[in-house]
Amino acid sequence: MIRNATMATAAFVVGLSGFVGAVQAQRTVPEAPYSVPLLDARGAALGTTRYGSAALPSEDDPARARLIEAAAAGLRGYTVYLDWPALEPSPGVYSFDAVRSELDALQALGIQSFVNITVGDIGEYVVPAPYADGEGGLAPGVRLDDPALLERFGALLDALVPELVDRGAFVLAVGNEIDDRLDDDAEERAAYRVFAEAARERVRALEPDLLVGITLTSNAHRGDTATRAALIDVTDFLAINYAPIAPDFFVRPEAEIAADFTEAMDAMPPGPILIQELTCPNPASMNASLAWQAACFEILLDAIGRNPRIRFASVFTLEDFDGATCAAVQQALGAGLDDVPPDFRQRFLDYLCGLGVLASDGTPHPAWAALLDFLQRPVGRLRLELRQGGGGASVSGGSSMDASRPGVRRLR
Repeated sequence: MIRNATMATAAFVVGLSGFVGAVQAQRTVPEAPYSVPLLDARGAALGTTRYGSAALPSEDDPARARLIEAAAAGLRGYTVYLDWPALEPSPGVYSFDAVRSELDALQALGIQSFVNITVGDIGEYVVPAPYADGEGGLAPGVRLDDPALLERFGALLDALVPELVDRGAFVLAVGNEIDDRLDDDAEERAAYRVFAEAARERVRALEPDLLVGITLTSNAHRGDTATRAALIDVTDFLAINYAPIAPDFFVRPEAEIAADFTEAMDAMPPGPILIQELTCPNPASMNASLAWQAACFEILLDAIGRNPRIRFASVFTLEDFDGATCAAVQQALGAGLDDVPPDFRQRFLDYLCGLGVLASDGTPHPAWAALLDFLQRPVGRLRLELRQGGGGASVSGGSSMDASRPGVRRLR
């Protein structure tokens, strides 16, 4: 079924000689202000996810073997999207089996989870009856700060959060790129602020080390929008989705990527930086290619590894759609783009199908090697050994990111 989706680590250039200097120039043990208590103490954790439901590939899917390969090399995270209505199909009746199965499988691979219950997802709300209007909005008279709604979501958290933590979740987000909608509606924005704060306080009473936040667009961070300002002091983090895509939906030239990323990172709030989705697409219509995609990830991963504030970045996405799925997605999501210029529309539709670091049959694109290269660099292991022996390291310099892109529906 079609529903909301969003488009929604460092390449270490050092040898083993002079490894102390190398440690200082690369991924670092994070300082206390950048701590994510339930994420292990090494520097930036690299993860991935899938476009659509984000469910893991099946056992016989070649992409599953690639995921296992990456986990063995050091992949440490995975972005998991959950729907409140699916978790609670009727009031007080919970359905967690699918979540347990997925998180158990990830944990068996040594992979932790960035979990987002997408109550607000781009321009829509994903809430159960009787709060939903059936068209992505709230039912008449319903607000997210409705006491009955808050208590119902709180009861869901009471049941779900301990299971998430037991299965390796390290943060919980309660919204994805809802800022475009909230920026235009002060009442909805105020209600979402109350909702986010109530969720954080509920989780703190259950699992104090589980950070609670929301994922916003890059534009929200760069522009310090009304939504960001409303949410910044009632959340533990405001994550970001990043893709080096210009407003005309062409990819940025390689020479511009590092500066663009830095600009976005410099706009992030104080504390640890979490990148829910890190995207380098490959369609030729966007002026991209498989070679550009690989270079893009090399640039971004290098920058991520040099910035001690960045604790997690999830490569979006694991694999391209196959032909039939691509056609279905383009047909479903293209229907609402009749009023945009045809060339822009084509770039957007191509983008939907060309996000993976693997081909649809699991064959690695060149970007796959960039990911494995980051994971396999020995410097991170040397740093961990230093830390365990009482040593430490500090890193200077910064990095950043940006995502100027329209919202995309997530497939369910």
